[in-house]
Amino acid sequence: MNRFKMLVFLGFCFNLFSQALQAETFTLEQAFKNCQSSYPSSFEAKKRLACFDSINFKALSSSIQNTNAAIENASQVLNDHPNNPDSEATNAVQSAQINITETDPQPSFLERKWRLSSKGDWNISDFETYKSNYLLVTNSSATNDTPSSPNFVTTQDRNLDYQDVKFQISLKTELMKSIPFVSKLPYVTSSRLWAAYTQQSFWQFFNPGDSRFFRENNYEPELILSLGLDNKNEGIIKPYLPRMLNLGFVHQSNGREDPLSRSWNRIYLQAGWELNDKFTLMVRPAWRIPESKSRDDNPDIEKYLGYGDVSLRWDDPARKTAVSVLLRNNLRQDNKGFVQLDFQRQITEDRNINFHILASSGYGASLLDYNVHQNTIGFGISLGE
Repeated sequence: MNRFKMLVFLGFCFNLFSQALQAETFTLEQAFKNCQSSYPSSFEAKKRLACFDSINFKALSSSIQNTNAAIENASQVLNDHPNNPDSEATNAVQSAQINITETDPQPSFLERKWRLSSKGDWNISDFETYKSNYLLVTNSSATNDTPSSPNFVTTQDRNLDYQDVKFQISLKTELMKSIPFVSKLPYVTSSRLWAAYTQQSFWQFFNPGDSRFFRENNYEPELILSLGLDNKNEGIIKPYLPRMLNLGFVHQSNGREDPLSRSWNRIYLQAGWELNDKFTLMVRPAWRIPESKSRDDNPDIEKYLGYGDVSLRWDDPARKTAVSVLLRNNLRQDNKGFVQLDFQRQITEDRNINFHILASSGYGASLLDYNVHQNTIGFGISLGE
C-alpha cells in the first residue's frame, strides 16, 4: 500500500472510530437516562440501579468486533479500488455503527411490576406499589344504608351521604427470590415470593352530622408466588404465550362485628399476557376456601363477586397515560357482575404523580356492599402505576 492509500485508509479508520464512539456514547446515555426517568424518586432507587445493571454491555463488545471487521473491509476496498476508494470505503464505514440492541431501557408493565427480568437485590424492608394507590372524591348512586346478608339482617339506618373520600394503599415486598426447585422448572425465567397488603377506605368526609366517620374499611393481605415465563418461540415473542404466572392466597375482611362483618379467603391462579407494547391482559380465576355455616358472614358472596376477574391495561409509549378495565361476573343466569375503569395521566415531571379518574358499575364496590348494585364516579390523584 503506497503512502497516499495509507493516509486515506488511516483517515477512514479515524472517521470510523469517531462515529462508533459517538454512537456508543449516545446510546449509553439514552439507556441511563431512560433508567433515571423510569424510576425518578428515591423510593425507587434500587429499581433504578437494577435498570442500570440490566444494560447488556456484551452488545458493545460485539459492535467493536463489527467495527474491526469494517476496518478490514475498508482495507480490502482500498486494495480493490485504488483509483476511487472514497464511496466504497464510506459505505464500509457506515456499516459499522455501535448499537446496543440487547439493552432494554424500556421494560414492559409486567416486568416493572413483578421484576421478571430485574437483576437487583431487594429485602423485606423494600416496599413498592402493588395495586393503585389513590385519593379520590367519589359519588355513588346507592348508599346501602341497611346492609344485609343471608345470615345477618341489619335494620339500623346509617343515614349515609352519597359522597365519600375514597383512598387505597397497596404495597408489596419481596420475601424470597430464585425459589429452590421452582426456578429450575421448564420455561421459568424468574421466581419470587411476595407479601402484599391492600387497604381500601371509604370516609364520609362530607357528612359532618355523623362526625365524618369511616363507613367501611377493607383489609386485604396476600402471599404471592410469582413466576416469570419464557414467552418466546424460536427467539420471537409470541403474544399468545403468558409472560408471567402468579399463585396467590388472599384474605379480605372489613374488621367489623356482626351483623356488619364481611370476610372470605381465596386461592387464585393469575396469568399475564403482553399482547403488544401497549396492551397487558391479566386473567385470575379464584377458588373460595369453604367456611362453616355458623362462621360464614357472607355465604352467597360468590353469587355476586364471581370466581375471579379479568383486567386489560393500555399504556401509551411515553408512559404518561394508562387506562385499565377490570371485569368480574358470577357466570350464572342471573348475570351479576362488576366493571371498573381507571384512567391515569401524569401531571408533573415526576412519573409517579397522576391525575386519576375511577368509574365503576355493579356489585361489590366495597366488601360490605357485595350484594348491592352501585354506579360510582371518582376524581383525584394516584401515586405510582
